Amino acid sequence: MLGSHSFLIESLGEESQAISGPPNELSWSERRDWFRARFQERPHLKITGEELQVHFSSMLAHYWECVTESELEWGVETVHGFLELVASPEVSATSPFISWRRIGTSGKVRVMMCTWDRQGLLAKAAAAFSAVRLNIVEADVFTRADNVVLDTFTITGADGRSPASASQMEQMGFLLEGALSEPPRFASVWACSRHKYLAPTSHVVPKIFFDNDSADSTLVHVETPDRLGLLYDILQAVSDCGLNIKQALINTEKNLARDVIHVTNESGQKLLEKGQLDSLRAKLESALTEV
Repeated sequence: MLGSHSFLIESLGEESQAISGPPNELSWSERRDWFRARFQERPHLKITGEELQVHFSSMLAHYWECVTESELEWGVETVHGFLELVASPEVSATSPFISWRRIGTSGKVRVMMCTWDRQGLLAKAAAAFSAVRLNIVEADVFTRADNVVLDTFTITGADGRSPASASQMEQMGFLLEGALSEPPRFASVWACSRHKYLAPTSHVVPKIFFDNDSADSTLVHVETPDRLGLLYDILQAVSDCGLNIKQALINTEKNLARDVIHVTNESGQKLLEKGQLDSLRAKLESALTEV
């Protein structure tokens, strides 16, 4: 359904049943070729061959390593929806396209967001979810070579069990569209930053350590007491350091957050310089203890 003249958000019902995927031993490029062959067997009425070609040629290895067939189809349709949306002269080019579906009876909701990539995008999305009392359980960032970004989130209600409502998703889309507009809408800026005035100040120094054993990114491990807006503050600190976020794994148990953020430098490489790691640590400690 159309939420306003500037963004589109739609519900797709329950997540489809899992479809058998490619063999586990395939490389990322072999997985991509397997999916390409599957898509050629069943043409999509809404998606042109050119759109499919761009998606298959411009998504990076990380995407093909983890995408499933159902999410690939959903992702292609989401990118199509975004490009169709911003082609309208009445819609700002900064607008996001957001679609979502429930995951069975688990209470979790899967969200897919497509827009043009820009610095701090994931942090603004986290702030919009937090503003309407939705928790992000997992987030993946996939940026195509043509600067189209396809972010996926798994979310729950604030209690970790109840699902997101349609009204919450609509409000989240409105806030995010306003935060991404140029200049940002005041209501969005206020709503997405109000946790700084509502959340209690933390006097506990967060535990932060870095892992460079991953093949293509630095893993930033953060352990700290959970609070409203915590993920936004972590992601914004990373963004303020000029770093890129590839993936965010969020785990909260007994009010303790143990998050893992996969980051790279502006060249897409791991953080190997001690000065860069020290700067990121200082920025995170400041953001998480000075609310």
